[in-house]
Amino acid sequence: MSAPGAPSLKGNIGRFQLFAFGFGSIIGSAWCVLVGSWLESSGPGGALIGFIAGGIVVACIGACYAELTARVPVTGGEFSFVLAVFGRNLAFYVGWFIALAWICVTVFEGLAIAWLFERLGTGIKDVVLYNAFGTGVTRNQLIIGCIGAPLIALVNYTGGQALARFHSLLTYTFIGVALAIVALMLAQGNPANLAPLLPAHAPVWWQGAAAIFANCAFLLCGFQAISQVVEEKSEHLAFKTLFRILVLAIAAAAGFYCLVVIGTAITMPWQSLPPHSLAFVEAARLLPFGQVLVPLVLLIAMLSLVKTWNGVFLMASRTLIALGREGFLPAWMNKGRGRSGVPAPIILAIFAMNIAGLTLGRGAIGILVDTITISLVLGYAICCIALLVLRRQAAAPAGTAAPPAVVAVGVAGALVMACMAVIMPPIQAGGFPTVYLIFPAWALIGAVTTLVLRRAPS
Repeated sequence: MSAPGAPSLKGNIGRFQLFAFGFGSIIGSAWCVLVGSWLESSGPGGALIGFIAGGIVVACIGACYAELTARVPVTGGEFSFVLAVFGRNLAFYVGWFIALAWICVTVFEGLAIAWLFERLGTGIKDVVLYNAFGTGVTRNQLIIGCIGAPLIALVNYTGGQALARFHSLLTYTFIGVALAIVALMLAQGNPANLAPLLPAHAPVWWQGAAAIFANCAFLLCGFQAISQVVEEKSEHLAFKTLFRILVLAIAAAAGFYCLVVIGTAITMPWQSLPPHSLAFVEAARLLPFGQVLVPLVLLIAMLSLVKTWNGVFLMASRTLIALGREGFLPAWMNKGRGRSGVPAPIILAIFAMNIAGLTLGRGAIGILVDTITISLVLGYAICCIALLVLRRQAAAPAGTAAPPAVVAVGVAGALVMACMAVIMPPIQAGGFPTVYLIFPAWALIGAVTTLVLRRAPS
């Protein structure tokens, strides 16, 4: 039963806008920032194998999500899926941690865009204000984050077609420019630079490929935006079309990562790329008109971050809206709704947490990534299991049933990714990781919140 005054979302989002929400929310800055480490750890061939394998598994998980969306066509994503199958208690904690994950991603995007702005070399003087998590937090970092966060919050409060058009403009502009640069790399590059495709010694390609496969849980997340706007889609858009768009968005994102890996490695010998912090930028520098292309690459990377920032802000807000509808948040958070039905208090709450997170600085990025990954992959696993339960109860709407083999791969892949996400932090940290403290603390906050709401008068 939804809480009184639950917001009704409005929109008329079409298929191209749905694809933009999916693809645009997946591709952030990793294609620009991490390609050097991918090549260093696995070589070109290993990186491709890791992304292809990870893309297949995440696409299967996406197919499960698409079928769940058709069966439970309300906003809220994982929270709504689990609520329909396993009830309120488990659904609350799934939604509570998924909301935490998306809020952490908004912080991650704000920190990353400030870093790319610094790399533009604008010459603007900066000052270190304080140190946090072993790194300095500067004035410009906070200013850039505090400029972007209100813009994203305002667009999300406007919602509806304005939000969809803004996101689509950013996404398709990015796709056009990025693919043009990659095409130029492929045309100008030397295939000899790709050797060895699969390095057998330092690094061993399969180890790097396995790490990329595991990280695909984070690198390919964001497709959930399509499920989150299901109430706002065009009424003429069939669920079988939504199914195809969601899977296509994941496949396109994995394919884009593969193109970036090949384009970077073919432009210059990939063994010389790891020392550079932004390998794709260094490769673009060697192209004709490279001095012009380098700032262009940085600008489109920032553009890419804005669209991802927008997408994850949307998913955070829709998750909180769904929690509020079921009475898991104070009733006042459902008020102050704009024309699109998005409550202002929810937008302001996410905005405040986004700004607060930016004060942690870039030293907190590792903790943020671990928190995001664990929350999301546990959500993947629970939702894929929920689909198995629903399939025993009723048939899926026409054209939305994923093949049994796809569901099997999705369930198995989600469970493997969940196990890897939980056990990897202590291995990487060489001890007890900070993220292990975040989860019980956030669960305690959630438990106290629900207890207070239960005792409060209606």
